Amino acid sequence: MMNTAVHEAAHAVVYMAAGYQIGELVLHEPGDQSHGGRAHVNYLAASGPWLDWAVTCAAGERAEVRWLRETGRWSLERAWVAERLAWRDRSQIGEVYRGGHNRELTFNGDHDDWGDYAWVMDRTDEALDPVWDQVLTLAQHVTVRWHVAGEEAARITGF
Repeated sequence: MMNTAVHEAAHAVVYMAAGYQIGELVLHEPGDQSHGGRAHVNYLAASGPWLDWAVTCAAGERAEVRWLRETGRWSLERAWVAERLAWRDRSQIGEVYRGGHNRELTFNGDHDDWGDYAWVMDRTDEALDPVWDQVLTLAQHVTVRWHVAGEEAARITGF
């Protein structure tokens, strides 16, 4: 539960830290397939730099892996699961690259190429560092409440 909460809270907090608003953050009951995933963040419509959206999308996976490491739960298998569960997030980043840059997102591990997912992950880690405590605070809150309205998420995290 906390793993999922950290993933979704990171999406929400990074989005709010960039100056945008969310409508809600919801954890779904285990096994509930009606929403297409284990949880979701409803983002309120916004316009801004493409990198804000790419970093928001990557934030869940990066936070999930960071939390696993920091709590001593990381394993190759769990990291693989975090990556696989982020397929929709990675697809959304790919759409930004195709639609906005007429370029395919690559996965070559090239930290110097802005078109590679490794570069996006580096920017995401930079965005997560200053808000990490806020991510954990919101994650803890959502594990108790399961549904957090956007205004409540902003208040809890200080936005």
